[in-house]
Amino acid sequence: MKARLVPSLGIAYFLAMVFFLTYPGYVPFDRIRPFVLGMPFSLFWQVLWISGAVLVLAGVFFWEQNRQDNSAQPGNGSGRSTDQPNT
Repeated sequence: MKARLVPSLGIAYFLAMVFFLTYPGYVPFDRIRPFVLGMPFSLFWQVLWISGAVLVLAGVFFWEQNRQDNSAQPGNGSGRSTDQPNT
């Protein structure tokens, strides 16, 4: 269960992103005013979702790296070790 939680949350974020950056989810946010950080609100809305996507991808990447490192530890039953070269 826990092994599938992080990728599932990532997939859910990207599905929400597709909805909120296309019609009909984008309609309530398709405004020029107010300006946020010098950008029209519609542009800020897109930058916000894309920045969130970068954070989600980084989180999934580091989670996967941590999971691979834990599975390669000696004594965990995997029979693999990254310290020993294959001969």
